[in-house]
Formats: sequence, C-alpha cells, structure tokens
Amino acid sequence: MYDQIANRTHPAGTKGAQVTAQSSKSSNHNFRADSAEALTKWVETTMGVLLVSRGSVQFADDHDHWRKGICRLLEIDEPKARKLIENTVDAAERLFGRNLCNLPDEEKITCLLQAVNDTFYKGKRKPFEASLNVDLCGVSGPEGESADKIFAHSISGNQEYMVIGSEIDEFAWLVDAKTNQAVTADSIIYNEQYYAPQGNRHCGMKEYTRQLEWRLEKARRIIDQVVAHAGARAEKWLSNPSQVKMLDIGSGIGYFRQAAQALGFHHNGIDLSQEIIKHCRETFGFETWHGRVEDLAKHAPGQKFQLITMFDVIEHLEKPRAVITLLKEFLSDDGILVIRTPNLAAQEAEILGDYYYSFKLDHVRYFSAGSLTEMMHGVKMKSVYKETSSHLFKGVLGADYLYKLGQAGRGADILALFEHA
Repeated sequence: MYDQIANRTHPAGTKGAQVTAQSSKSSNHNFRADSAEALTKWVETTMGVLLVSRGSVQFADDHDHWRKGICRLLEIDEPKARKLIENTVDAAERLFGRNLCNLPDEEKITCLLQAVNDTFYKGKRKPFEASLNVDLCGVSGPEGESADKIFAHSISGNQEYMVIGSEIDEFAWLVDAKTNQAVTADSIIYNEQYYAPQGNRHCGMKEYTRQLEWRLEKARRIIDQVVAHAGARAEKWLSNPSQVKMLDIGSGIGYFRQAAQALGFHHNGIDLSQEIIKHCRETFGFETWHGRVEDLAKHAPGQKFQLITMFDVIEHLEKPRAVITLLKEFLSDDGILVIRTPNLAAQEAEILGDYYYSFKLDHVRYFSAGSLTEMMHGVKMKSVYKETSSHLFKGVLGADYLYKLGQAGRGADILALFEHA
C-alpha cells in the first residue's frame, strides 16, 4: 500500500521506493550493530528542536514552527508530535536500514507514510483502493457535482463526516456520513467559541486572537507577495498607495487590513461574526461591515476596489462560483482578486489522509490549484499568478524538496491572483 501511495505522491519525475522484506531485514541488522550509537534523543538548542540518532541530526525544526506549525496544525501535543517524528526515524531503520537524514526524498516520504499510519491510524489505515469500492451513486455536491472518490473517510477520526468529490477534476466537499448530504455553509456558527483558544476539535481558529505578532507578520508577508506579483499594477499602487482601495472578505480580526494599512492602502472589511468584528475594533480600531458578500450592495453601493482579498475564505463557501460572480461587480477594471485556500491535491493530504489538517468541520469546499483556476475561468476571470507552498514537514524533507513540490502544484497552500478576462 505505502509503495503504491509513495509512487503517486512525489513531484513529477520521481518515484516511490520499492522495498523488499529481505533487504530491509539484512540492512536492519547492520544498522543496529552498535546499540550505544543507535540511541535516539531530543535536543533543544538555540537552533531549534532536534532529534539526534547515531550521532546525526535526523530531524530539525525551529521552535516557532514546531509548536505553531506541527503541533498547532495537527492539533496534537508535543509528546505525540515527537512520537510522529520518532516513528518516521524508526521506519527509516526498519524499511531501509539507514538513517532518515541519509535517505533520498522518495524514501523519506515512504517513512512519513508509515509513521502517520503508526501514530494516527494505529495500523488500521484504509488503503487508497478502498475509496474506489464505495458506492457514490446519487451523492452529489452543493451545485450538483458528481463524486467518484472519497478523499477522507473521516475528519481526523471523526467518522460522522467524510470528504468526497471528483478525482479527475480535483474538487471535493464535506459530507454528513449518515445522510451522504453535503454539509451546508449555514451550519457553521462563527461565534466566540469558534475563535476561542481551545474551541472545537478540527473546527475554528484556535489562538487566533492571541497570536497577534505571529499572524500579523504572516499577513504582511502574504500582502507583500500579492503586491509583488500584481504585475504592472504594483508600481502604480506603491507610487500612490492612498488611491488603492482594498476589500477583505472574511476580514476577521483585521490582520491583513493592518498589513495593507502599513502600505498606505485604504481598506474595508466584511465578516459574518459580530464577536470578531468587536475584536477587530478593540485590537486595530477598524470598523467592519457585518454580513455576507450578498450584503455588499448595501454597504458599498457603486464602489469599486483595486484589490479584493479572500484569505482562507473560499473553503467555507457552499457556492463559491456565485460569490465570485458577485464580487466581480465590485472589482475595478484593472483590479486583482486574491484567493488563498488549502490544496486538495497537496502531497501532505496524501501522506496524512483523514488527518490532513485542512480537512476540517468548517471547510465545506476543497480545490486544487487546477480546479480553482478552472472555476475562475468559468466566471470570466483569468490567472495573473499562482503558487502552492508547503512547510509542515520541512524538518524532514528540507527546503529544496518542498520548493520543487510547490512548483509541481503539490504544496499545501494555494495563493492565486486573478483579473477580469
């Protein structure tokens, strides 16, 4: 099973490792020759969090990413996060008889797959082929789409929900497993608990209102990327920033609006949550329109915006095509519409399966970079810039591999800019 998955989960031009039981056994004997050297220990230094085995660093991550990346995204404590990495190192020993740090990338992926199976599934992961044997006849998406694949049999073990969709078209939606009906956007309540530090498992924005410095730095970095890839508009925007009007959909506490303000842009935001609108006012002093995109005609009649942003929003929309069509009315002729959303076709999704951190109870729609672009073309929007990026397993795979993964469209996060066709 794992070799089969590994063969599908690498950037173009690479293949998963083929491992025989005999070669693993003989190599494993040599690997354990010096039991003293085989001791594994965790070390924390100014460099970060390290796992050292046989005198070599098998895994390295900075403190911030270890806790705000791996632990936060996977919603696990540090002991379980350490166990995941230890199982990856152990898989390298058992399957290949070598240090994890010395394996080629495709074999590291095989080790990660095995570690996820041991850590989360307890050896009971359903094989990929099981998805093809489930009768999906009559199960349709929010806009009548047909399904041919189960992308997740549960949401991190919660079997009340599944993620199903089209393998060829690379889009999917959240389904109530009892009824096989798509979960509606209206069923998600964006109240105080949604943003609470603990909140509900696999739902909501935990620590969202407390991580001000980190999230603001991230927002500034993304806004800078948007401007950098806006083409000839960028010079015009930066030479006269006060003339740039930005509208942030689902603006939340206002991190991206603050980043835009730092550039001198004029900005507005709209959000469904009264609670987070209050937080925004208290934190940054911004007033925010309350309501849905459909309410924009009331809040901004006749207005046009040079920049409309949807950061981590479209996955919450039941009928994104209709929302984009409406937003086009508020986008200036030379304007840019920005979408950031999880990638259904990410390699991390195949490695983690049901435990892919972007499979959540409040995400009702999923796209790949390709299916997102296809949908936008359907509503007469064309691509200006598109990237995918990954970071979760950087401590195992390294920057070079993750860069190539992103170039192949397999990164976990999509950032895409569109303009009127």
